[in-house]
Amino acid sequence: MSKLIFITGGVRSGKSAFAEDYAKELYQKFERKNLYYIASGVAFDREMTERIKRHQADRKKAAIQWKTIEIQDEVVFSEVIYPANSVILWECITTWLSNVLYKTEQLDSIERIIEIEKYIKTLKKQLLQWTKDGAIVILVSNEIFDEQSSTYSEVNYYRSLLGILHQWIVHHSDEAYEMDYSKIKRWK
Repeated sequence: MSKLIFITGGVRSGKSAFAEDYAKELYQKFERKNLYYIASGVAFDREMTERIKRHQADRKKAAIQWKTIEIQDEVVFSEVIYPANSVILWECITTWLSNVLYKTEQLDSIERIIEIEKYIKTLKKQLLQWTKDGAIVILVSNEIFDEQSSTYSEVNYYRSLLGILHQWIVHHSDEAYEMDYSKIKRWK
C-alpha cells in the first residue's frame, strides 16, 4: 500500500505533532521497515533553532527510531531513502520552498523562474516516484493563505508558488488534512 498524505495548518496549530503521530501509527499498522523524517528547517535565528531542537527532542523521545535526513533544497534521494515499505514524513514544504527562493534570489528574473520550476518539477517527480515505489509519504506545510496580499512582490510570488504547489499535492493526495487549534479537519 502506498499513499500521499497532505497536512496543513497555521503556525503552532498542532500539525507537526499530528503528522508525527500519524506517521508512527502507519509505520506500526502496516509493519513498515523504515520511518524517515525529512527536515527542511534551517537554523537562521534563535526561534528557528529552538523549533528545530524541539522537533528533534520529540523524535528522540519516541519509542520508534526515526531516520532523519536534512534536505534544505536539493531533492536527490536515490542513495539515501529506500521508499519500498517505508513511511516518509517531510517537515515542511513551506520551508523547503522558501529555501529554494533564497538559494535562487541572486539569479536574473527569467533564469530564476526557470530554476525554481526545476526544483518544483523535481519535487513532484520524486513524490510520485516514492508512492509508485510503495512508500507512504506525509507532507506537512503551513497554511498562509488566510492573510491579505502583501505589499512585497516576493511574498506574493512565494504565496502564488506555494498555492499552486499545494493544489498539485492535494490533487495527487489520498488524504488531506487541515489543522486549526489542534483540531483536525479532513478535506480528502
